[in-house]
Amino acid sequence: TGARSSMPAEKRLAVAIVGLGRAGHVHLRSLSQLTLKVRLAWVVDINVEVVGRVAEQFECKGTADINDALADPELDAVIICSATFTHFDYTMRSLTAKKAVFSEKPISHDPAELEQVLSLALSSRLVFVAGYQRRCDKNFRELKQQIDSGVIGTPRVIKCTSRDNPEPPIEYLQVSGGIFHDMLCHDFDMLHFLTGKFPEAVYSIGHCYNPAIGDMGDCDTVIVTLKFASGLLASVDTSRVACYGYDQRIEVLGEKGMAQANNTMESTVTVATSQGFLGPRSDFSFPERYKQTYLTEIDEWLDQVREKKPDPAEWTRRHIMLEKVTTASELSWRLGREVRIEDVESLRDKVPPSTLHGPAH
Repeated sequence: TGARSSMPAEKRLAVAIVGLGRAGHVHLRSLSQLTLKVRLAWVVDINVEVVGRVAEQFECKGTADINDALADPELDAVIICSATFTHFDYTMRSLTAKKAVFSEKPISHDPAELEQVLSLALSSRLVFVAGYQRRCDKNFRELKQQIDSGVIGTPRVIKCTSRDNPEPPIEYLQVSGGIFHDMLCHDFDMLHFLTGKFPEAVYSIGHCYNPAIGDMGDCDTVIVTLKFASGLLASVDTSRVACYGYDQRIEVLGEKGMAQANNTMESTVTVATSQGFLGPRSDFSFPERYKQTYLTEIDEWLDQVREKKPDPAEWTRRHIMLEKVTTASELSWRLGREVRIEDVESLRDKVPPSTLHGPAH
């Protein structure tokens, strides 16, 4: 962990973490390395045993009710990483209480709720960031810089590979939002990050190798193709599991050349024998792959909170189109045809109600 700050506690930002699952512990680790600028004031979770243990470990207050934390006048900001279907409610409560917010995605699976959150965030001028951490990854940032420099010319083809490891537990998948809203939305956001554009139409094909995932109306292996107004073509192939490690790569083809962002590996060691060359595996999973990225993401958000500098409105409102592209890709898989983004609103009823999006509310 980082060195303890010698600054008075009130000089540091006071932050609450809501949700103490895997994502919550990733952010706990980040905050423990940023003690010069932040103090963990509250932890919130419905599991009171976990709350007690973490509150004692981090010497902060704990509760099962987020309202206890939001009532604290010294609290500056909230990190929301609870169950996906709670994000909207907790985000609205936090913004209404005049607290800056960092929320893991999804903000909401309901476009009307999404609009509510974004409108409140923009009108309040509070810092609001949704957790698409790949935008903070040094390799993907370098890839964008190379594209923007013009060294490969105008992008014509972008190929994204996004394969998870290990396969998430069924209990998580049941409320994850499904593979499109849980995984592929990250890739669609990355395409926007690299190009500044959203597609006009998408076409998806998918298959399910795990019957338990199929039984919940989802699939575990998908390829999506995306067509842009400029002529750019993009594809994303995704899988819930890759036995060789976490696999996220991007290749961009332009008329002057090609740029790639490759996987990070467990080590840089290669062993050569008479049997050939043996290299390291990819990082095991997302906490290993994006350890530094998650730290950068929270560090930059804290700077925004301290400086009272919210994202530009167009960055915040991109989530409207991102949700439409993601829903279009799911509709394409379900309908077995190309779906244009402009047709999404008229087709939403074709996505069946599902526990994938959490309990009815």
